[in-house]
Amino acid sequence: MNNNKWTVLLMGGSSGIGKTRLTKELAKVYNAKIIEADDICCAVKAMTTADSYPAIHYWMGDIDWRSVGVSGNVEWLYNVSKELSHGLKAVVDSHLKDGVPVIIEGDFISAHFVASIDNPKVKAIYICESDEQQIVRNYLKREGGEPQEFRASISAEYGRKLADDCSKYNIGIVESRPWNSLIERARMLIE
Repeated sequence: MNNNKWTVLLMGGSSGIGKTRLTKELAKVYNAKIIEADDICCAVKAMTTADSYPAIHYWMGDIDWRSVGVSGNVEWLYNVSKELSHGLKAVVDSHLKDGVPVIIEGDFISAHFVASIDNPKVKAIYICESDEQQIVRNYLKREGGEPQEFRASISAEYGRKLADDCSKYNIGIVESRPWNSLIERARMLIE
């Protein structure tokens, strides 16, 4: 039985800021399953064409992601979020019917999509990281290798765009740091 005030929790935010870490902790607290929006995107990509979903199929060509710059990558992320909304809606509706709590997390959850859902059993929260160098450190810790300043710049800019949209739609935003209080701050927004 689901004793939560919600059935579906949408956890959005840009890359490398702690969404997955927070989602895992919240899933334990709320006894919820986790679904990654990236997996839904992969399924949509496998079942569609570039004609019907151009943003989801964008990188299939010879385009170098660095050549489109920060703004081009942010625009792509934003467009994928728009295209993925139909698939996310189907998953949300399915979980509302079965009543089993689930957290759907990922970069591709737009505030516009969240605002379009009029159901008290669906909650949403966005996590943000305002320090671009912290995102670089997060990538290094998570993936190793060379510092990824360009990728962190994309994440930071996309995060700012998501935060602006969340403010516009009155959707809760939680700063990722300090880490030791993140779960409690997130729960305050959810409950």
